[in-house]
Amino acid sequence: MAATESPETKQFRDDQTISDSTEERGGHQMLTTSSWQVISIPDNIRVKKSGSYIALTHNRNAQTAINVYTPRRRDEMHCHPGSEHMFMVWQGQLTIRGIHEGEEVTLKPGELIHVKAGHYYQLCNDTDDILVLYQVATIPTKTAPVGRRSFRRAGDVTADEINDRGLA
Repeated sequence: MAATESPETKQFRDDQTISDSTEERGGHQMLTTSSWQVISIPDNIRVKKSGSYIALTHNRNAQTAINVYTPRRRDEMHCHPGSEHMFMVWQGQLTIRGIHEGEEVTLKPGELIHVKAGHYYQLCNDTDDILVLYQVATIPTKTAPVGRRSFRRAGDVTADEINDRGLA
């Protein structure tokens, strides 16, 4: 799969195309109707040194995006209090970690994970290859007080220890 650069980016909201000059905010559409938003995942993959987040579609109930992780890159441990997130591995290998015992799994292309709203997780590319994820996130019916919350926990396990887990 080749990474592409698109000079024109768009953000989609409830069947309207809104121009957006920020490259990582919107993807290239194939078709938009009053009922559909059609995109191509391969045509929207853009790799930047620090990784990429490319929003693809957006409506009242859900949004889709592509997350691109460069080799050995990972998120901090975090949660989304009002939003469920689903990640399907498109290319590469994803290791996802939670804060509870047994919450660590490595996924390959075609496999996915569904994370409940408010549950902590960390997305990790612990390999030397590019990781491309297709993401679906629900949009809460009531606005949550916080859209994303970083992991802060007192006790014997610190966020830094969890964030560094699995690094060689």
